[in-house]
Amino acid sequence: MNSGRWHSRKGRDWVELVHELSDGKGYSYVYRKTVRLAKGKPGLTLEHRLRNTGTKAIETVVYDHNFFIIDGQPSGPDFTVKFPFQLRATQGLKDAAEVRGTQIVYLRELAQGEAIITTLEGFGRTAADYDIKIENSNVRAGVRITGDRPLANLVFWSGRRSLCPEPYINMHIEPGQESIWRINYEFCTLPEP
Repeated sequence: MNSGRWHSRKGRDWVELVHELSDGKGYSYVYRKTVRLAKGKPGLTLEHRLRNTGTKAIETVVYDHNFFIIDGQPSGPDFTVKFPFQLRATQGLKDAAEVRGTQIVYLRELAQGEAIITTLEGFGRTAADYDIKIENSNVRAGVRITGDRPLANLVFWSGRRSLCPEPYINMHIEPGQESIWRINYEFCTLPEP
């Protein structure tokens, strides 16, 4: 296995991780991921750059492996996960949660060691559907995740301690070309009911 080379740089409000890989078979790349704090508001941006330095096209799917824990709250009825489109779940969520229109709602608190998972359908072909909100009504806190690329797939997994919307995007990068994409996280306090 060839793990390539890793290095990093940092600034006052950002850190950049760089992975360089050449496999000797035509697949090579330089991947840069910058985590940058938002200016003037609670949040951060993940900036990704993948440059194909090889001789073969890179054709892949990339996903964001989110694990959200809000104030240590267990996954349960205080959480709602919202999307900008009508959802269809491809697997059942047991008796723990269900899809209601554009939302996933919990019917009960998940037990220790229990998990739910489903693929979600209903999104369109524009980046406007890459807009996910996780809200907790008990502690009145939430996070909004937006991306600048259309969704290719969307999985939702949750255990007792975390909620994990996992958005996938397609990549096709010809030799010498670069793909750039951003994911924004906005943290918020919910208004009083």
